[in-house]
Amino acid sequence: MVNNSIYTNPSAYTALQNLNTVNRQLETSQNRISSGLKVASATDSTTAFSIAQGIRGEINAIDALNKGLTKVKGIIDYTLAATEGISGLIVELKAKLTELSDTNLSTAQRARAQTDFQELLSQGKDFARGASRLDEAGGAIVDLFSSGAANTTTSTDITINANVTFVPGAAANTSNTITVTAATVKAVNIQLGSLQAAALTSAAANAQSVLGVEFVTFETAVASALGHLQSKSSQIENQQIFLDKVKGTRQELLGAYVDADLAAESARLTALQVQQQLAVQAVGIANQRPQSLLGLFR
Repeated sequence: MVNNSIYTNPSAYTALQNLNTVNRQLETSQNRISSGLKVASATDSTTAFSIAQGIRGEINAIDALNKGLTKVKGIIDYTLAATEGISGLIVELKAKLTELSDTNLSTAQRARAQTDFQELLSQGKDFARGASRLDEAGGAIVDLFSSGAANTTTSTDITINANVTFVPGAAANTSNTITVTAATVKAVNIQLGSLQAAALTSAAANAQSVLGVEFVTFETAVASALGHLQSKSSQIENQQIFLDKVKGTRQELLGAYVDADLAAESARLTALQVQQQLAVQAVGIANQRPQSLLGLFR
C-alpha cells in the first residue's frame, strides 16, 4: 500500500473511525445520564426491554388491584361504622325493655317508654340507611343493610379478587377472593324491624318475652356483623400490605434491568470526553500527513 499519497490516508481513516466510536459511546452515556435508564427502548436491549415491559405490566396490575381493594375496604369500613353505631344503642335498648317489663308502670309511663324505645330503633334504622346505596360494586348499587318490604329484598354479596397473576407462575396461582356476605349485615336490619314490630304497649310480660327472644337474636346479629366486617376489613388491609411488598420487589427487579448506575456513568462520561479530545487531536495529526508531502517539492 502506498502510504505517501494525497488521496489515501489510512491513519486519518483509523483516527476518524475511533472518533466516531467514541462519539457513539459518549452519546449513549449522555442518554443514560439524562434519562436515568440504561435500557430506555428496545434498541438498547431487546431482551431486557421485553422483560421490563412485563414487569411494568405486573406493577400496573398491582396498582389497579389495590384501587379495587381500597374501594371495597371503604365500603366495609363505613358499613362497619354504621353497625358500630347500631351496637352503641344496645345498652339503651336493653334498658328500655327492662323498664317496659316493670309491672308497676302506669299507662302513661309505658307509652313514654315505648316511644323512647321506638326512637332508639329509628336511630338504628337511620344508621343502616346512611350506609346504603353510597357506592357501586360488581355492577350493582351497594345495599348491604337492605331488608325491603316484609324483609324479602335480597342483598348482594360483594366479592373481589385479591390476587395478581404473574406470568411465570400463572398455572400455579390459586384463586384468592374476599367476599362480604350481605346476609350477615342484612340480619341486623331485619332484627331492628322485628323489634319495631314487637307488641310492647299492653303488658310487662310482652317486654320480658322480647327481651329474652327478639333482643337476644338482635344482639347476636349485631355481634356477627361486627365480627364479619372487621375480619374482612383486616383481610383486605393485610392483602394490601402484601401487595405493596410484592410491588416493591418487582420495582427492584425492574431497576436491575433498566436503571443506569449514574455514578459509573458519570465516571465513564469523563473518560469518554477525554477520549474524544484525544481522538480529535489524532484526526488532526493524521490529516497533516498530506501537507508534509509538500516539503518534498521545495
